[in-house]
Amino acid sequence: MKTQVLSREIASLSIIGFLLLVIITSLGCGILSILSNAYPVMRLDPVLLTQDDLPTMRLTKHEPISRPTEASSLIAESQQSWIWNEGRLAVYYYLLRSTPDAKRPVFPLFPAKAVFRPEPNPKEVIGDATWRVRTTLVTYIFFVKDNVEVHIMMGGRSSNRLQSVREVARKIEAKIAAVSEKK
Repeated sequence: MKTQVLSREIASLSIIGFLLLVIITSLGCGILSILSNAYPVMRLDPVLLTQDDLPTMRLTKHEPISRPTEASSLIAESQQSWIWNEGRLAVYYYLLRSTPDAKRPVFPLFPAKAVFRPEPNPKEVIGDATWRVRTTLVTYIFFVKDNVEVHIMMGGRSSNRLQSVREVARKIEAKIAAVSEKK
């Protein structure tokens, strides 16, 4: 009699143990899935422009521009400078810990963030959100895609600076999307 009661208790414990194992494993996989979506781009290298991306321009500078701290939501940042016969192009990339961090713009280069306005034309929005400002000398676009912020500045004599900056931004957006799809 004791053997039957004991075996029923062990069977009950085994079933409960199995159910706990299934539940914990499912939760763990769900958490991993959430985390992998929160950090779609883990390095900047695959999203940086190359000479092949801008064959009419010449890359003059490419370097990381800071060492992020542990307390910062910034993982890495990089700067590229390009030159061509009509002017200059500067691209700043900021890789943040999560997509929500990227959507709270850090404007280290442009402290007067009030000059940036959301893109008024919905067809011209790049990434998840786009801001821009155009002055007589320089055109700026700032956009966020996943957990990457990108600032693009173009100055020079070109009459179609805004369109050129948009084309560069779309190339970077495509690179970010390609890396995110691989994850």
